[in-house]
Parts: sequence; structure tokens; C-alpha cells
Amino acid sequence: MGVPRIGEPRAPALPATDDQENRRGAILRAAARLGAAKELERIQAQEIAADAGVALRTLYRYYPSKHHVFAAVLTDQVARFRPPQPTGNRIDDIVAIMVEACRNVLRYKHLAHAMITSTQVVRAQTHEPEDPTLALRILAVAGIDEPSEDQLRRLRLVQQATTGILTWAVGGALAPEDALADVDLACRLLVDGAF
Repeated sequence: MGVPRIGEPRAPALPATDDQENRRGAILRAAARLGAAKELERIQAQEIAADAGVALRTLYRYYPSKHHVFAAVLTDQVARFRPPQPTGNRIDDIVAIMVEACRNVLRYKHLAHAMITSTQVVRAQTHEPEDPTLALRILAVAGIDEPSEDQLRRLRLVQQATTGILTWAVGGALAPEDALADVDLACRLLVDGAF
């Protein structure tokens, strides 16, 4: 059995062809399957590559470590997330999108833990700016084209609070239903008066 590879602080390669994009997608799907089935510590990059039907070097071309893979699974889930239909009440709509997004993340305990933990590890290594996808979705649902600085700050706080709540939930300190109730309350408190 090989020695686990230590991830290098570098940006993953971007797929340039349809075949490369298909291999990248296969890696993410394999990681999601394995992450749903067992704990992060029991999954090796070699196992993800084998399940995806790609060489280990192919996995490492796109993802420097298994943490990068699971962080990318979360990014992919956010990109594919379809928010609930807007009701016209901005606060309720923002709360609904965050609660539903968290419900989706918490659906599989081990995968949720792998994605949240890995995202924190990758952030600490790369110091890259936050992916704006979720914030843009929230603004779209709220019908805001040109947010104020206060609105952007509050959205950032909503995402930070939600990440903290998810961290508690995947660590076992909060039951999923309590985590969702906390996300609901935190979002309401943070966006009230600004949206």
C-alpha cells in the first residue's frame, strides 16, 4: 500500500477538453459515492481514482490532495444547487436557500464531514477568495442586482455563520434538525433590516 501524498499548495489544473472534463466529473462522482459510504480518514486518493476509472496521476493533475477533491465536490454541489422558488419575501427567500443548501449538505453524514473539513483544509493552504457562486444565487433569489456594502457584508456573515453551524453538525455537536433551525435563525438575524 502506498504512502498518502501530501498535497502541494498549488491550483488544480483545469480541464481543457470534453474528455478531461468527463474524467474530472468521474473523480467528483466517485469521491461523492465513497464519501457518502465511509469516513474521510478511511478514503485514499488511490481509491477515488480507481472508483472513477482514472489513473492516480490523473486525479493528482486536477486535485493536489483528497482534500482538494472533497472541497471540489462541495463546490460542484453548490454550482448544481437549485434554490427554492422565490416567494417575494427577501428574508424568507434567503433563509429558504440557506436552509435547503444545508439540508442537501447534511443528507449524508460522512460526505458532509469530508466536504466541510476538506474545504477548511484547502482554504488554509491556498488563501484563495471565497467562491462567489452561493452569494450570487442568494442575491438573485433576493432580486438584488447591485448590493450595498452592508448587504455584501451580511451575506458574508450568513455564509460564515452557516459554515460554523455545519462544522458543529458534522462534528456531532448538533443534530441535523437543530443545525437547520440554527441556520434559519442566524440568517434571519443577520439579514433583517438589510434586505
